[in-house]
Amino acid sequence: MANICESVVSGTGSRWTLGSLILVQLLAYNETGGSATMLCFALAALYALLAGSCKSGIKSLQISYLRTTHRLDFFCLFLAKWMDILALFSACAILVRTLSSSLDAMTGGLARMYILGRNSAANEPWPDVIGVVVIFIVTGMFMLGLENTRIFGFLMVGGVISVILLVGIITVFTGTVSLFHTEPILPKGIAGLLSGTALSTFTYSNDLLTGNYIKRLLGMLVVFIILLSIELIGACCTMLLKFSTNHAYEAVPLLFILELKDFQKLIPAVACLLVLTCSGALLELFPEMFAHIVQLTTSDWKILSKQIGYESRESGSPTLTIFTGGSLCAMLAFACPLENLTYILAASHICATLLRSFLFLYSPFRPHYLEQQQSESSCLAYSRLSTGPPYANESSGRTGKKHIWCFRKPTNLCAATTNVFANHLLPGMRGAPISQTGNREENEREWLLLGEPSSPKAPNSSSMPSIVESSVLSDQVSDIECIALAKPENMDSEDSSATDIDAIVDEYRQKIKISTVGLMDRESLRLPTANSWYLAIIFIVLIVLGSVITAAGLMLLENIVIIVGVTVVLTPAVILWLFPRHDQTNTARPSVCIVTLLSSFILFAAVFALSWPALLLWFLAGLFLFIRCDTWCCLCLERPNSSGISSLAATALVTSRSSQGSLLHTRVACKS
Repeated sequence: MANICESVVSGTGSRWTLGSLILVQLLAYNETGGSATMLCFALAALYALLAGSCKSGIKSLQISYLRTTHRLDFFCLFLAKWMDILALFSACAILVRTLSSSLDAMTGGLARMYILGRNSAANEPWPDVIGVVVIFIVTGMFMLGLENTRIFGFLMVGGVISVILLVGIITVFTGTVSLFHTEPILPKGIAGLLSGTALSTFTYSNDLLTGNYIKRLLGMLVVFIILLSIELIGACCTMLLKFSTNHAYEAVPLLFILELKDFQKLIPAVACLLVLTCSGALLELFPEMFAHIVQLTTSDWKILSKQIGYESRESGSPTLTIFTGGSLCAMLAFACPLENLTYILAASHICATLLRSFLFLYSPFRPHYLEQQQSESSCLAYSRLSTGPPYANESSGRTGKKHIWCFRKPTNLCAATTNVFANHLLPGMRGAPISQTGNREENEREWLLLGEPSSPKAPNSSSMPSIVESSVLSDQVSDIECIALAKPENMDSEDSSATDIDAIVDEYRQKIKISTVGLMDRESLRLPTANSWYLAIIFIVLIVLGSVITAAGLMLLENIVIIVGVTVVLTPAVILWLFPRHDQTNTARPSVCIVTLLSSFILFAAVFALSWPALLLWFLAGLFLFIRCDTWCCLCLERPNSSGISSLAATALVTSRSSQGSLLHTRVACKS
């Protein structure tokens, strides 16, 4: 049982809680009605399987290599992650809005009146003072070292099951089965069905289909269980509520159902249960949100400054990242109504899937090895294996054993910092070799073997000194990078000849997979060329254009436009089957990517009207960060005097190495 729980992706339970307690009831009461809600969540489950197939290929990508060689690929991946962060912001704000309404319901509506000094609408409170207070309390707890343990997960799952049982019991006593026959299936037509499907997509995690065959089957089973539970709640809501397009927007329909069915005495207890489950979901989504932000500060991405991801000595938490994420969540919960938050959540989640499907659609048709085949006569092509689990699967952004306690014990980093400082920077003073650079030297030799640059900007001449990139003080204290070491002039030629290609291949035969691309293989395998790549780009642009036309036709309900759009999509898709492409076993097939791209455009058009201002603002912010990183980031954020420890470490290293003539007193700018 423990192995099964560990195989389920972190964040699945919180998304299930958000979908089963909030989204399904909002759709049944405010958007599409109970019957259409059941159909919407079924379509959303199918879309989640397609999106998961496209996202499974990210695990095999080398982000740092794409950042230096394929800027368009890196830009698509960054925008997809940027939209995922916005989706997590919106999800946390929705949970806080529900918490605010539930806490107010526990006091009979008096809490908000006492805080604001006046009575306000219970459904769409503004300003939502209670929600902002809840976010800052959670932010402070995580800054002090709170960890999301299994206890919170068990409480969350128990609360969701209790709410489902409660809704089922109320339906048995007061439900009306005749509403299944009298209620229209699609009260808002195709547009309502598409918008409801889009609002339901965040319920299912896109990471469930990563891994081997067994994990994929387990992920599909989890999707089916989530769908079954939500369909049960949707059926109960159909028999309890009569859908109308004229009623006011209801923030917590479950409390309205209890009041409508004369269960007023249960409202405080159910509100307390909602607070418990929503708190558990918030404690799972919040670490996932700031873990994505921390990932943008790593050496693979280099979008944000490393100082943002530094961990506190007392708590071990990235306090600045947590405070930044909590502040943005508080702004959303304070300013955006719940209806707009749900549309922003859906639009950002779908936009991230759209970008990833577009990336994996065109990448197999690109001639990756065209330059090597034209300039080299070698029959060997090397590709680096992926090492380690992806960072996004870690809820807290750090490795280590989880404890059952709520807070981590303060670690004594002073002694650890001294030891790491001595091991990394001061061995030259003792005449001892650097002992912690073995893994970095192995990685450097692998990069040299694969013909990939060892730094974001490859040297222009062969006389450029070799670059050693070190992460000092375990990424917690210092930010020294890219120190240039000069090659000694009296280096023995026999030592340099020891690193020839045969020795390296023999040393890394367990880590490097070799694929033979000889003349006979090139004749039997149809690899992409420059001409086929240019034609493939034209057909991919036609597929995108046809997807936009199809989405517009569905929104306008114009049959001719829909037929033209589908034709423009299918014709290039069939022709692309005849094009040569690379077989990528870890990514989805182009046909799956085309279907995912078309579905993403259709669902995105359904929620675009109420979410485009937030998406435009967030996109411009991400574009500014990307351009700034590409142009000035490594020059303005990687200065030697950015911290006292950095300058002290650099001075000690320069002093210890200058007498040996092996250090150039220069700093190489890490600019791609």
